[in-house]
Amino acid sequence: MGKLHVSHRIVVRDENDRIVSDEPYDNFVDGKAVFDRVEALPGQTISLQHGARVIFKKFR
Repeated sequence: MGKLHVSHRIVVRDENDRIVSDEPYDNFVDGKAVFDRVEALPGQTISLQHGARVIFKKFR
């Protein structure tokens, strides 16, 4: 079985842990640049993921 390509994603979740936004990026560099700029609203969690694996997470 070969490797699968999975996108890097910025996933925004609300206070109930429901996904409210899920934006794919072709590579880590592009995704990380956007992740560094985006701010979480009160009750939100923002994560930079590679597929389902969480790389970075921030919340407010």
